[in-house]
Amino acid sequence: MKKTAIVLTAVLVAVSPLWSFAAGNSLSTQKIEQLQRSAKLGYGPAQYELGLAYAAGDGVPQNLQLAAFWWQKAAENLDAAAQLQLGTAYAHGWGVQKNMDQAIHWWRKAAQDGDRAIAEQARLLLDQAA
Repeated sequence: MKKTAIVLTAVLVAVSPLWSFAAGNSLSTQKIEQLQRSAKLGYGPAQYELGLAYAAGDGVPQNLQLAAFWWQKAAENLDAAAQLQLGTAYAHGWGVQKNMDQAIHWWRKAAQDGDRAIAEQARLLLDQAA
């Protein structure tokens, strides 16, 4: 049953933008400012979350280029969720030029750096890309 949930989650990520799951949470101005400060200081989880906020237009104007920028920063800081999302952004051209080589690169990193659930999602996406 647990494996089915992981596969279903991976399929949802492959088909739907991840930020669509976060939409409607309405981040406060204070939370956005806190995320921006932490992200600028190089904190990967804040960079990833700020990318989600920009992608969803949650507390900030929607901007997929800024979303991809912050996911890139977080991915370089070994945030596996950001690596997975950045790969998906490259696969679909969300805020970046569509580039399957880059998508595969970031999905491989997510499979290597992520916890079990993220690694499984990344491997599923890699299998679909092959």
